[in-house]
Amino acid sequence: MEVKVKMDYQKELEELQKGSNYWKPEVGQFKVKALSELEESKPFQQERSDGSVEEKPQMKLNVSVDGSDEKIWTFGKGQTQASTYGQLVELAAQNNNTLKGVEFTLVVKSDGKKKNFTIVK
Repeated sequence: MEVKVKMDYQKELEELQKGSNYWKPEVGQFKVKALSELEESKPFQQERSDGSVEEKPQMKLNVSVDGSDEKIWTFGKGQTQASTYGQLVELAAQNNNTLKGVEFTLVVKSDGKKKNFTIVK
């Protein structure tokens, strides 16, 4: 029998309040400046149809978007060069192994179900 853990509402409230610091790119084109290096983030938890939970690795990057204040951008740790993670690793490799201070353009497209991120130096 599965034991349910009581939710810590105070902790959840703190997470929600921090949420305004997060950046979720919508369709469009954005000028982005990396303000940190890539870091591992809390895994994304996805519930499966059988009720089990699968954890997917996530990364985070502190960014300034179109000259805005600092935001936190989280995304999945992709397995290919074409993934957002892969494109950022390649960008860092081209910039003396660093992302901090690097400016790039992010182009976001969508087919209505899934977003596609393209990073252009």
